[in-house]
Amino acid sequence: MPRKRKSANGTEVSSSGHPRSSSSSAVLAPGGGTLSDIAKLSHTLGLPVDAVTAIMNCQGQGVRSSRRSAGGGDDPTAAAAVDPSMMNVWGDFMAEESATTTTTAAASTNDQAAASSKQPAATITATATATSSGPRSYALPIEPPKSTPGLLAQTGTLDASVPGRSAISKSPATHEFECPTLLFPTSIFGPNTKIAHIATSPTACHSVAITTDGMAYGWGRNETGQLGLGYTSAVVPLPTELSIPGEEGEITFVAAGVGKYHTILVASNGLVYASGGNVCGQLGINNAGVKQIEKFRKCAVMGQLEEEDGEVNVKIVQVACGEEVSALLCSSGHLYTTGSSEYGLLGNGETGEYIITAGRLGYANCAKFMRRSIFVQSEADATAAAGGTTAVGGGVDSSGKVKCVSLEDGGQISLASISCGKNHFVAIEAATTSGSDVPRVFTWGSGDYGCLGHGIQADEYYPRLVGALRGPIFANNHPVNAVAGSNCTLVRTKHGHVYYVGKHRQVGEATMRFTLIDALANNSHNVVAIGAGSATVFCSTKAGVTVSWGMGSHGELGYGTGENKSSAKPKFVNVLDSCLVSAVACGMGHTLFLIRNEDAEDAKALKKVPKVEKDDIAQFVEQIKGKKSDAGADEPAKKKQKSKKK
Repeated sequence: MPRKRKSANGTEVSSSGHPRSSSSSAVLAPGGGTLSDIAKLSHTLGLPVDAVTAIMNCQGQGVRSSRRSAGGGDDPTAAAAVDPSMMNVWGDFMAEESATTTTTAAASTNDQAAASSKQPAATITATATATSSGPRSYALPIEPPKSTPGLLAQTGTLDASVPGRSAISKSPATHEFECPTLLFPTSIFGPNTKIAHIATSPTACHSVAITTDGMAYGWGRNETGQLGLGYTSAVVPLPTELSIPGEEGEITFVAAGVGKYHTILVASNGLVYASGGNVCGQLGINNAGVKQIEKFRKCAVMGQLEEEDGEVNVKIVQVACGEEVSALLCSSGHLYTTGSSEYGLLGNGETGEYIITAGRLGYANCAKFMRRSIFVQSEADATAAAGGTTAVGGGVDSSGKVKCVSLEDGGQISLASISCGKNHFVAIEAATTSGSDVPRVFTWGSGDYGCLGHGIQADEYYPRLVGALRGPIFANNHPVNAVAGSNCTLVRTKHGHVYYVGKHRQVGEATMRFTLIDALANNSHNVVAIGAGSATVFCSTKAGVTVSWGMGSHGELGYGTGENKSSAKPKFVNVLDSCLVSAVACGMGHTLFLIRNEDAEDAKALKKVPKVEKDDIAQFVEQIKGKKSDAGADEPAKKKQKSKKK
């Protein structure tokens, strides 16, 4: 359990640097409500603490403008809470809570453990920072991820049982691609089929592609049933259609997320389905006792109700998966997370640490998707935004931890996109209706190698504003999307500039602060697609130039046969010269591309890109069929979440 210490003013502070109230356990509201409960409700609802206290004390009877106190006099606190907008927010909150109770009647074992190990909430009433213009008005709804549809290509190996386990073959086989290769353009997808979305992740050896018709295909490692095909196998060598049991062909998909052991599909109706390993609750099926499922099952999302006409009140549109954690975005831009609580990945302000035995800690994870609505920034960034200055040595506590304060509009923040690396998240705020507000960038989770962009190697338990990506320089060139590698983060701006932080190569120093990739910017390259994997980084430009750098022992960098399999600096992927790449997804041992094919010029550029059909790898497919599922040492069904010594 994180240690607590006293700051100079007597306020308790956790080991993460967040202030804790010394009186947070005092009961202030009916039902045992404490100061910490009131503070969390205040920021979830976007209401003043006084208003929340008054609402709680009315015990469901409503708040009247002329409400009398017990002594017959007016209650000024209650009167201050009469604002109709406040009452609407409270009503929405109560409706959501009621819906959650109905759909998730029995709390999971993990959630009960989390409650028992819950840390006191931060004292945010005194330190909350207001925005200069109040809550922002966002351009909603948030849409599913959009890329120009095209042909699917892959570089790297199709034998997903090899990466991270077996030695590299000296001469590539027919199923091992050392440059981008079109995957089955006629034998599986057909000449009229285009891919609209691709998904893999830095720790994943499997992939998902979704067509413009909403059909999902999966291939790669399947040892824990992560492809949802109803069985486990070492490898699924060919893209295979994925479906929901009992509703084959009836549900179409708009997005997918891929973790090391699991897969999550987002349906066009806003429902979410998951399959694979569930040791840490990353499937979000509200059942922590189930460690693995081999068919897709509907996820439990806080407050989501399905109407009679098939519509849902909370429509999920995007998903991002880490090694053992998952996150969703709904059409309103709200954030939901489930899975491992280690490193503060859930964004709820805690790691859920508890004592297993003397000297050993475990983590109380989450088994259903819960909304996270507290966003923070450093005290120094808050002071700078208000036009003040921070004294030398200011902004940190006595132990050197950065002081963070809550954003007052946290409960109303909408996110436009989200990405997850191995153990950290990066998210971009939605654009506003006026277009005058610069979207903010938030990161949280593991801070190894400075990958969160805050200039230090420290974990963040709440989504924290990246101060380096705001200010006048970004007023007309604001961030538009971001991707997370295993231990690095890339942010792309409106004019195609890319900023990098962290480390993706085994050698060299980490980049501790977001730094412009000047090799691209100085040559007027307008980057339109970015990707980051376990040890690779890709950038594709509007002019049809694709570069990569890092380490790709299986040919992930796409340089071609006989070329180096690593590069310290951005290097051209020659096969993709003049090809317009609209999306890149980097996995473990492979990289995926979407290549535009809309006109004669595109067709001409594609002629030099090799392709593979089913007949070309028939021998490899037969070999795979003869293999049994390799229940390796890292199979999550038999793996316990890492516990660490105190």
